[in-house]
Amino acid sequence: MRRLAVLLLLLAFASAEAALNTEGVPAGAVGIIGFDLTAFRATKVGQSIEKLADLKSKNLEASRKLSDKLGVDTAKDLQGLVVAIYPGPDGKVAEKNASGVVLIRGKFDPARLNAFAEANKLPGKTAGKYQAWEARYFIEKLSGEKTKNEMKDAYLVAHSPELIVIAGADFLERALEAADRKEKADLVPAATAAKFAAVTNGWLYLYADATKMKNAKEEIGALDLALVLGENATDLQLATAANFISAEKAALMRKQLAGLQAFAVIGLMNDDGKSAEEKENLALLAELVQKIRLGGEGKTVTLELDYPADKAAQAIAKAIQKSQQRTVPPAK
Repeated sequence: MRRLAVLLLLLAFASAEAALNTEGVPAGAVGIIGFDLTAFRATKVGQSIEKLADLKSKNLEASRKLSDKLGVDTAKDLQGLVVAIYPGPDGKVAEKNASGVVLIRGKFDPARLNAFAEANKLPGKTAGKYQAWEARYFIEKLSGEKTKNEMKDAYLVAHSPELIVIAGADFLERALEAADRKEKADLVPAATAAKFAAVTNGWLYLYADATKMKNAKEEIGALDLALVLGENATDLQLATAANFISAEKAALMRKQLAGLQAFAVIGLMNDDGKSAEEKENLALLAELVQKIRLGGEGKTVTLELDYPADKAAQAIAKAIQKSQQRTVPPAK
């Protein structure tokens, strides 16, 4: 489902109430990611990324395809994305031993979406009162690009004019029932929900139950992890919290993180032989790392950051441009 997430991220470029909306998400999720597109579009970071020429070109192309084929106006019709992960039969999450549900919120035309699939003779099946289409082929036909095997066995359903549901074949019925009921399950602990609510205009949320992750390193002793990104009038805000099995494990993690922070600052301050632009970038990153606040007490470790949104947008834009330069093949 990574290709779907990339497509939506390109279209994420107004403001509504920003919060982790888990309505319709089935109970029992051990990992959840929420992306509020409406809130993100209104931030300085979102607006800065939108202005990048290469991304803007891709965004316009993706917008044209969604508008022409599905009647979706990406500037206002896409509102949010939630991804929930569920454990396999052994109660653990592993690469081939888990189920996932994706909810896409916005304004849609189910009849037009189904007509698009039918006109292109896409494989599908009936799921109760809904028509379900194999997500892999639907997205390939929509984007014009091949998807990878992670989309295999997933189905896409236009549930209502406000919701699209994507789920694996073995989890589809449960996902649709939860959407029908507008289920409101307690998917994150109360303390985590409070931390999410405390960040102004939050647009990215993550929660994971580390005890359910099959490949989690038991010696670290982590129980869970929560992260939220948002932006107030002046600053990009990051807040993370992790709970551990003991105060000793938490204290050790705080010590290790403090050491990594100090080493990172020292490394970023070494600008010998660098160009003026490189020195400026290193200074920006060093300032950002220094502003990270490590804390927590008892069994909890926290990491928080308030950083000028203008500078954060500048740093992110430069990082994206640099990564794109590395992926462009040299001219022959």
